[in-house]
This record gives sequence, C-alpha cells and structure tokens, in this order.
Amino acid sequence: MSFEDAQSNGVLLKVSLPGDQTPTATYAAGSLIVGLRECEPCQIEIVNARHARLFIDDVEVRQDEHGRFAWTPTFFAGRVEIVVAIDQDNEIAFHAVVGPSISKMIDEQFDAMIDEIRAFRAALLLGISSATTTFGSEFGTHAFERLVLLARLKRYAPGFLRSLRAICRMPHRSILYGEHRIPLSRAKRLHPLALREPRIAAVVARRAVDTAPLDSLQVATPTAVQTFDTPANRALKALAIRLETRITDLLDSVQDSRLEGDIAEQQLRRPRRVRFLSGLLRELKPLLAQEPFSSASRLETSAASLTQISAQPLYSSAYRQGNRALLRGVDGTNDQSPLYVSPTWGVYETWCFAHLLGRVAQSVGQSAWWILRSGIVSAAESYELTLADGRLLEAHFQANFRSSYPEAGRQGWSLSRSRIPDIVFVLRGEGACSFLVLDAKYRRYRENVLEAMESAHIYHDSLRVDLQRADFCALLLPAAPDLPHLERDAFLIEHGVGTFSHFAPGGQGVKRCVDFLTAWINGFGRNHPHAAS
Repeated sequence: MSFEDAQSNGVLLKVSLPGDQTPTATYAAGSLIVGLRECEPCQIEIVNARHARLFIDDVEVRQDEHGRFAWTPTFFAGRVEIVVAIDQDNEIAFHAVVGPSISKMIDEQFDAMIDEIRAFRAALLLGISSATTTFGSEFGTHAFERLVLLARLKRYAPGFLRSLRAICRMPHRSILYGEHRIPLSRAKRLHPLALREPRIAAVVARRAVDTAPLDSLQVATPTAVQTFDTPANRALKALAIRLETRITDLLDSVQDSRLEGDIAEQQLRRPRRVRFLSGLLRELKPLLAQEPFSSASRLETSAASLTQISAQPLYSSAYRQGNRALLRGVDGTNDQSPLYVSPTWGVYETWCFAHLLGRVAQSVGQSAWWILRSGIVSAAESYELTLADGRLLEAHFQANFRSSYPEAGRQGWSLSRSRIPDIVFVLRGEGACSFLVLDAKYRRYRENVLEAMESAHIYHDSLRVDLQRADFCALLLPAAPDLPHLERDAFLIEHGVGTFSHFAPGGQGVKRCVDFLTAWINGFGRNHPHAAS
C-alpha cells in the first residue's frame, strides 16, 4: 500500500440527512462534511467510483441494495475520518464533524465543555469513541497510551516515510579527510614531515642510497573522500529505528487485541490497522538498507547532528515528522494532533466533575484543590479542599466502592456488588464524616430519566462510608426535565434522591446544584433531618 496522497479522480460523497427539509449535500475529497449529529442516521452515496468500499474509523460500512451506505454516529461528537477505498492501493480520505444531540445541548455548550476539561486536565478527554479532537504534545499520564500512539502514527508516519524517500534520492554527505601511501615516483610534492624518513631525505639530497628501486619508497599523501556516515544521517537512522520498534510493538498489540477498549470493537478495526502498520514496516525496512542509512556507523543524536538537520529542509521535515509520530503526551496546546475522545456521555460526566470543583471552591471562599493520594475510596481522580473551619472536603471522580467491608485506610464500601458513581463529595472533621453522590446522566426523556433514577436509588441504599449511608444521591441532567417533581429541593431533602436538570454550560441547574452543595457543606451534612435517618 502506498502512503502517498491518493488522487481523488473526481470521487464525491453525497450525504443525505434525516428530514425532508434537508437537501442532499455533495462533498469533494478533503472537504469537511457537516450537519451530522449523534444518534441521527444519515445516508452516504459514492459518486464516480464503482465497487468502492466505505470505511468509517476503520470499520467497513456495507452498501444496501440501492448502492447507498447507511450510518448512524452513536453517542460521540467530534471529527470522524471517512475513507473511500477505490482499490487496494488507492484510498481517498474525507472528514465529518459530528455534533452533540440537539435535544440535550447546543454545539456551543459542548465546545465549552471540551475547552473546560482541556484546561482542567486534557487526558480526561481521551476515550475510545470514533470521534477525535485536537490535543497537545506535552507529557501527561493517561489510560489510553496505545490508542494515542496509533493515532500519532497514522497522522505523522506516512509523512516521515515520504521525507525518508526524498532523502535517499538526495542524501547528505560530507568530505572525509585522510591519507594514503603512494610510490615516491608518483608524488608531485613532499610534505616536510616526509623528510624524516632517512632514505627519502637521502634521495632528495642526492646522496648515495641502497640499490632498492625508487618505487619501493612510499610517502603519505592527503586525500578526501565522500561519506554518508554523517551526524545527520546517524540521528535520522536512530529515529527511524525507534519508529520501527514502535510500529512492531503496536502491530503485535493490534493483532492480539491488546489496545484499549472493547475487544469486539478492536476486532472490527483490526484488518485495516494491521494492513496500515504492516505497510509502514514494508516501506521502512528497505529504506534503512539504502544509502545514506546503510553507511551510518552508529546510532546517535548529538549537537552536531541537530545542527546539520536544522540546516537542511528535507532532514528538518523528516526529523520533525518522526518525532511527532513517537509522541506520547497529550497536555498543552503546542501540537494539534487528532486523538480519540470519550463518548459524549463521558465528556458530560467529566465536565460535571471539573466544573463543580471550580464552582464549589468559589462558593466556600477557597481556591486550592489538592490532589488526594488516599481518600475514603480509590478513584480515577481525587482532590481535597481545606475549609475555613478546618474541615476537609474530598471530591472523587469515578469512585470505586468495593463489595466488601472496608479495608484498612478505605472507609467506602458497598452493601451489594461494587459500585462506581460519577461524583462523590465527602465532608470530614469534628469526628464525623458525611457524603453525597452525584451521577451524571446524558439523558433527556421521561422513560430514560426514570430508568436512570434506578442508579440514584441503588447508590443511596447500598453505598456506605464506615457505617453511614449517603445524605443525598442526585442525577445531573443536561436538558430540561420531563419529571418536574424530581427537581424540587423539598423532594430531594425528604427522599434523599432527585435530579438537577439544565446542568450544562450556562444552564440554570448549575447554580441550583452549587447552592444545594454549599448549603450541605454549611450544615446539611450534619444537621438536616434526612441525614439523621
């Protein structure tokens, strides 16, 4: 498979969205397909390419009897890659932007969530959906390392190989100075040091010498030869070897379904991913056997090599692409690499946690949340805030309440099986401990909310810190409620369960939830009637 940019040959995509009022749009290769939304079906038709195949995020979409492709983006929002495979060696890439469900939030709200999570901790945006967004390149720990490595290879490795091929056609070389010995009769001039040889000095002075022929007398003469064994070629070969190792490791992971995410989803994407990685290796190995890399005597990156690389556009481009293909980090804003993101419900859960941390700290007059290494439970993210009266407020994201009596140093546990609520706030101090649970649900309609309320009841009944149950368990919902009685504070206080709707950027539910949390911190956690039950 060639990794050169494929020619479109006039191939177009026709995209039809649901509804009679939306006209069919036609897109050329490289253009951005817009108007798609999660959970809303669309139909795609390939124009000017018979028998072509369609892949979306490496998963093949099958044609119907009319030659169209039906596709529904399921619970993700972001940029999605669509590939038209004309034949084995000719593929054309399109990209589509999928928006969030309009019934739950508008695009501006979702964009605000993405920006706030990125500012809080970019790695929390990573996920296993088919959508991507841009990330930085600085260091940052995260749980999706192999997927990040694969995405960076897809983005930058083909460009690196193109640069290597160009370098093999016009390699950098340098002049290597040395000396070799020639017969005295062929020397045009002598270096003064040659006169240290007694026989040569005697000949030059025309004194008597032995009868040996003059051709047996040899002198050293300076010489210059071209060599590919330069610092720049050594550094680039070292980079290529590192990339080869990375590709080989990822190929093994793809073949064994050891990437992050669902095994069945990995198996759907495996054929194209194996083909891509194997193709990289097939192109890279012969390049390393060619000049200038075959002459590189060792693998090293030095100040001299970086100086030579920076002075040559071809080498500079290759070195930049190769390093970007090996990046692991996701923090910062310097790089703009597209990486997989969480499903929309995962983005929503994460934003709820990040936003509440800032708003709660502001409401209690504090600003410094500290990373908590050991709290009442283990969690994906844990933070601690010291209140003005000396009490401690813990915040846990994806807290793990295990199904057993609490272990040493862990007071949180579950009466039934293990439970993982989205957000847990814990108040500690004065010999007492109180906690509440918030579960973010990317839901809207009555039936969905009633189904989601099961988790609030289960958490309220089963979760314990030491021997105490949660004061409250409430759902966070992004859109308007279809069940207004669950919204009332009096209902939440009386029953210990309820909802906070309109909990989204700019939504009125955010203030209501923060006010309720502030009241709980200032007294509900110890004195309200429900906590005593």
